[in-house]
Amino acid sequence: MKDLKKLSEECISELRQLGIQPGVIKRWYVETNTTRRWGVCKRERSSREFEIGISASLLEDHVDDIQVKNTIIHELLHTVDGCSGHTGKWKMLAQKVNAVFPEYDIKRLSSEDEKGVHKKHRYMLECTECGAKIYRDRMSNAIKHPEKYKCAVCKGVLKRVY
Repeated sequence: MKDLKKLSEECISELRQLGIQPGVIKRWYVETNTTRRWGVCKRERSSREFEIGISASLLEDHVDDIQVKNTIIHELLHTVDGCSGHTGKWKMLAQKVNAVFPEYDIKRLSSEDEKGVHKKHRYMLECTECGAKIYRDRMSNAIKHPEKYKCAVCKGVLKRVY
């Protein structure tokens, strides 16, 4: 498993090089029971301190360090004043990081394919137009009737692969 402390320190250093001052991180932790997100940033109610969790599947040895650091920086940007969402100042800072460090691709969402994480899911839908893949572990209306839904990327028709 990758060293979360080392990678997070590298990310904080890189942000400071750009003049971006992350908030106070009270605790870093590994999320072991998440299937739908790569990371999470939680602000303590009574203070200006944060807790950041990173998915255990992202910290596996076969995942590229850059992909892990993409997620860490994404979450660190949420600790900057005025960056609780994914628009406005957060988006501007993400673009700044991407411009100075071209190896990064800080954005709102990333797929398993982009991250290089391949978990086995019970169900998969695929867009017949652009090939985007949607993975699910639970039965849903989209799994039962994919023809009633459209691809979020290109609005193409979805089909159930498994």
